[in-house]
Amino acid sequence: AEVKELTPEFYCNPAFLKNANELKLGTMQDGEVLGDVILPPWAKGSPEKFVEVMRLALESDVCSEMLPDWIDLIFGKKQQGKSAIEANNVFFYLTYYGSVDVASIEDEALRHATELQIAHFGQCPMQLFYRKHAKKRSREISVRSRRQTLSNLYDLNSVTLDDKRSKKEGQEGKETDEKSDKQSEIVKQLPFSNAPMSYWVHLGAPPPGPHAPLVSIRLALSDRCLAVDSKGIFHFFRWAWKPEFNDESSGDDDDDGYTSEETSSGTDIDIFKDAGCFVAQRELFSFRTIPRLPFSSAARKVIVCLSQTLFANRSLLLVLSDGDGRGALAMQLVDPVKGAIRGEVIVPAAHADRITAMKMDPIGTAAGQGGVGGELAIVGSADGSVSLWRFISSHFWPLRPRLRMMGHAGAAIHAVAISSSLGICASVSSERCCLFDIGNGAMVRNLSPPQKGSDSFESILLEGDNVATEFADTPALSFSALGFIISVCSTKIMRKDELIKEATSIELFTVEGKHVSSRIIQPHEGVPSNLVSTIDGRAVFVCGGGKVSVLLVSTLQPLKLVDEWKLSTDEVTNDASKHVAYDIDFGPTIARPVVAAAACSEGALRLHALQGISKWSQENQRTSVSTAVGNVLALPAQTVKNAIGGVAGFGSKFMGFGKEIGKEAVSAVKEREGGGGGGGGFFFRKKR
Repeated sequence: AEVKELTPEFYCNPAFLKNANELKLGTMQDGEVLGDVILPPWAKGSPEKFVEVMRLALESDVCSEMLPDWIDLIFGKKQQGKSAIEANNVFFYLTYYGSVDVASIEDEALRHATELQIAHFGQCPMQLFYRKHAKKRSREISVRSRRQTLSNLYDLNSVTLDDKRSKKEGQEGKETDEKSDKQSEIVKQLPFSNAPMSYWVHLGAPPPGPHAPLVSIRLALSDRCLAVDSKGIFHFFRWAWKPEFNDESSGDDDDDGYTSEETSSGTDIDIFKDAGCFVAQRELFSFRTIPRLPFSSAARKVIVCLSQTLFANRSLLLVLSDGDGRGALAMQLVDPVKGAIRGEVIVPAAHADRITAMKMDPIGTAAGQGGVGGELAIVGSADGSVSLWRFISSHFWPLRPRLRMMGHAGAAIHAVAISSSLGICASVSSERCCLFDIGNGAMVRNLSPPQKGSDSFESILLEGDNVATEFADTPALSFSALGFIISVCSTKIMRKDELIKEATSIELFTVEGKHVSSRIIQPHEGVPSNLVSTIDGRAVFVCGGGKVSVLLVSTLQPLKLVDEWKLSTDEVTNDASKHVAYDIDFGPTIARPVVAAAACSEGALRLHALQGISKWSQENQRTSVSTAVGNVLALPAQTVKNAIGGVAGFGSKFMGFGKEIGKEAVSAVKEREGGGGGGGGFFFRKKR
């Protein structure tokens, strides 16, 4: 039998399932014109849903359990030899790679027959592995894994988190509720909504007030935090987690403090097992001038972006901002430990008009990938153009952009986003969202705001009313690593040139340009100030009034509310206008987020602990102690180095000192010999 294997596009790219270019692919025998691929009924005609379900099936525990056996049969140990015979995995000898050299067959008929047999039946691939392939960790173990992601905490791969179901789903799913409840035991507790009081700390600004809100934030190193307020002033924070370990939790625990019995069993997991509390403070350094951005205006909002990569021997953060309000780009290197600005450069006339938006994304080693580490930055301007800049951590600063991109017909840019993993960037104006290739700057496609129908405003919409939707004037824009783009739109209902209602919504698009879903934002929550996607792209954090919402990025459950990080514990006094989150960051590393930091209004900082912070704090403390001991032990060597000189010339200088000492000793002995001293016989034997 002939077996066809699925290509990678079945799990990542829904574009190949649609004949978007309307190519003439012919007709079937019954006369039906070939076009789009016919999908199974459960996909409901959506290629995006089909691909997502296929990817979830590929990443499920059942497939993860069986996939190593398939690899052993096709590429591994069971492809050839005794193991292949035992597994009944034996084929005709011509199908094996390298079994016959077709070019060496002299008989024309035999060579042609061999080529036909190989072409029609196929060939086995080259054997790559000679040992049994390792198995992937199960979903339950990965949630407790040391190197967790935020999606692991919610288990977004297969578990439905929303308990609110429709009546129809409730009637049809009564029989499967017990099974699903058992599978979702590990996510009954939500990291933000159900967190105890000891898991977060609120650092308010010192009196007197009022204070400017923090608009951008970045966690740096292992215990530092840098923030910028709306007036362009830098704020420095230092934090630490003080863990409390019980005597019972000893050597049997795994990486995050769970015992081996808890890991192997299916019992409920307490994600708040990390007992302890935060110790945090605002650093107030002594300085001659206040560390701040080169330019800030009270009439305009501050445009600033902080890098995730540490520059200058992994000690300084790169800060990009508006240079002069007329198109200049400012670059600064800020030391989060000393609270000082180490370098500053202003590139004049980077754009023809003021800079309105900017974003950065790590590349290379900074993003957990190979290659030279650094940052890619995209800068938008009011002149309707976008520029792409590349900053390498081991090179000098660039004074000109790598690419310039246009496509908004001179309209001001509201928001920008960039994804080095997808290789694209985006810019948003009021009427369109343009996607560009970061390799050559070519426009991939442009998106228009979704037109809201009467279903969204059925209760207030009258005949003759005009419904207009445009992209909102906010820097909130984000890419998902799964191939989605999340934006914010504003919809207005006009009746005889009078504004009846205005609504803000979060829109989910695919990078192919298809609109997936919308989510209306409540008026008291305001317009989102920032959108931050998780590293795997399965969820997005929405920073807005009163809370930080966690929404699911999916075509099966698009923009579904997963969790909420409320900025006030009091439901009565939780005024969205007073408590606003402007930015959020996770650290201390991308691969291991154990703390979340939110930049809030009134100059306040909010820290929130995540699972595994106690174990990380203990490991970091050991590393700090080892580094301190190493520095102490290195003091004598440093003293010798300072006294003698560089290490490169240490040997020659040491030999020179030896020769000088030898000459002085010989001269001293000769003097003693000439004076008749008895010391000469001790060093030299006189000739007889």
